[in-house]
Amino acid sequence: MPDPQYEPDVGWVPADERLFGVDRRTIAPTLAVFALAVVMSVVLPVVNATVPYHDIVKAGDVLQLRGDVTFVPQAGWGITSGVRAGNAPLSGEYPARATVEHKAVKFTVRTARFDGDANKLLDQIETTSDALSRGRGVHVAGPHTTIVTDQGDHGATARVTGPHTGGVIAAFVFDGRGVEAVATGPSDAGPELTPAVMQMIRSITHPRGG
Repeated sequence: MPDPQYEPDVGWVPADERLFGVDRRTIAPTLAVFALAVVMSVVLPVVNATVPYHDIVKAGDVLQLRGDVTFVPQAGWGITSGVRAGNAPLSGEYPARATVEHKAVKFTVRTARFDGDANKLLDQIETTSDALSRGRGVHVAGPHTTIVTDQGDHGATARVTGPHTGGVIAAFVFDGRGVEAVATGPSDAGPELTPAVMQMIRSITHPRGG
């Protein structure tokens, strides 16, 4: 009677196909996943911080959003979305969002109809961001404080935080139009950009009674 033949397990990997006990065939896909993670979390922010912007803010530029909301971006920052006041699209309606960036810091203003005050808007933004990130991404943190624009309008502001990210968010409501302004960047970016961000937030305006 012949000796029974040894049948290896389905998942068995020959010794010559293993490296430090790991299946060589799984090394490349695993490294690809790690490489993608590094690109998303490290390389892309560095690239974004070094790539020159094609549309640079000049002194006196004003960006306009839907509902006649405007703000004054910092000279030298790059405009990555948005339209200057007086240059409305062919549709005649300004976009609801504008973004300017400097190195790894991004400043975005959004606008939409909203029924409530600035604190209520900030509460809603906080609830929505927590639901989307499930506590793991960028979210509103800390108490609300009052901020006053150069036009004299009162809003609410709070810190935003996340993995390796920090910033500030501000909310305003002008005659039923909500405005959200948020600045984010690396948590180790330093305080030198804070005055520029706060100046842009305070520059937000809306025609009174409009």
